[in-house]
Amino acid sequence: MKKRKFALVLSGGGFKGAFQVGALNYLKDNWNHIAPEAGPMHFDIIAGVSVGALNGAMMAMGKQDELNELWDQVAKNGVEEIYTSPFIDTKAGGEEPKFHFSADVLKEQFLPGLTIKANLWDGVKMLFSKKVRQQFIEKTLEDAAESIATHISTFQNVADNTPLYEKLQQIMDKDAITDCQYFCGFVSLDDGNYSSVASTDFIDNEDFINGVLASTAMPVVWKPVSDIRTADKHIRNSVDGGIRNNSPLGDVIRAIQDDPEKNVEYTIVIINCGTGAIKEKDFSRSNIFQIALRSLEEITLSEIFNNDIKHFMRINEIVCQAKAAGVEIYKDQNCPLRQFKTLIIEPAEGILGDMLCANETLISRRMKHGKQKAGLAVEAFVESEMVA
Repeated sequence: MKKRKFALVLSGGGFKGAFQVGALNYLKDNWNHIAPEAGPMHFDIIAGVSVGALNGAMMAMGKQDELNELWDQVAKNGVEEIYTSPFIDTKAGGEEPKFHFSADVLKEQFLPGLTIKANLWDGVKMLFSKKVRQQFIEKTLEDAAESIATHISTFQNVADNTPLYEKLQQIMDKDAITDCQYFCGFVSLDDGNYSSVASTDFIDNEDFINGVLASTAMPVVWKPVSDIRTADKHIRNSVDGGIRNNSPLGDVIRAIQDDPEKNVEYTIVIINCGTGAIKEKDFSRSNIFQIALRSLEEITLSEIFNNDIKHFMRINEIVCQAKAAGVEIYKDQNCPLRQFKTLIIEPAEGILGDMLCANETLISRRMKHGKQKAGLAVEAFVESEMVA
């Protein structure tokens, strides 16, 4: 009889990550239905990107209770628990982020050194001369344009995730990961490469913290993490791994292939925060941030999500059919493709709201929906096991 092992794949999704927490809570309480003789819930491999990297790290450290406490704090305090922003109204309720561009905010960000240079005599001349007024306005606009050009060239993000970084310093400990493999995914803006780094391959705990932080750093919203040291190299200017690998199945499958124990049967649990569907909206009056987030979050990540999951399920089905016919399919001469049992948990369309919004109502709804969808997925998994 083959030994059973379990792998966990956690996608990105911002504050929709509460859905994953609800699903994990259900799995913990009902693990005996999935693995009747395996004891308490345990994953041998965990891989995550974006919020999945954060949730996954907490699970890998054995801190599921602390993970729930973290999301309780987010529910009570809103997004301020994770980030602050002069451009996003973090106090606004509802299910979509509210962007605002007040004069004070714009001046602080782009015109901090601009001063109006005019004395009393200049004012008198402008009062009686249209030409002088026009010259003064043109000179002021030129100074403003120069200031904007100077500051916008170094403008990298609309929000500050320092609160998240400080929280990670309190709760992250790579040495606490002792009985599973954990992989954190992020992308370097310098070379465009996706890196999946095991917790053991970060040089020290600060690099581990920066790896998780980078994986959660959605471009445009948060600043890239400048430097992460691993056993192989320094990785510079890294952001959200979800922009290239929204559901890091490949990371898990490679880890399974490298498992020295060969007589092992793996079950892969996939918890995604998105459906892959794109909700229709009118963007004719949208600002630059809304357009950027729509392009990145809903369109690009949805496409990656669709391709990743569908590709995996298609190959798994082909391998299953080949096995039933007594045929073995090889990736290369020495690597036969393996069939995996899968348990996929994903939300219904239109339930979770926007990924940048977090309030008590939304977090509660997401966690409740995660439990509900996990329950349905477990029922389907148990039924398939009985048929098999």
